[in-house]
Amino acid sequence: MDGEQRPSKHICLTNRHALQISGDPEEDILSALADPDVLTLVRGLAKEEARSPFPDGLYGMDETRTNAAIRKMKSAGLISSRRDGPDHVYFLNEGRFRFLINFLESLLKA
Repeated sequence: MDGEQRPSKHICLTNRHALQISGDPEEDILSALADPDVLTLVRGLAKEEARSPFPDGLYGMDETRTNAAIRKMKSAGLISSRRDGPDHVYFLNEGRFRFLINFLESLLKA
């Protein structure tokens, strides 16, 4: 395998399949954010992007916890990624957080 690049182990977010739109996106977002591991990733990704693979996990979590949190964030639309060579770079989906901010602000106006 000299000089040969191995594919990285990561959660692929760049598949362009149809989105599974929920009937209650606010519940999806708030439910995901109720997970302490998701909050750990959100706090870390708010400071800097993360590059796959994560053999040692991220932000003090092991690889299994990191991948589970990424899956929850993906299903709630809170995380995005882009390809960079054989790896993916993960970052927060700002549009989804703006949606949450607008929802919370609407509660204050009610």
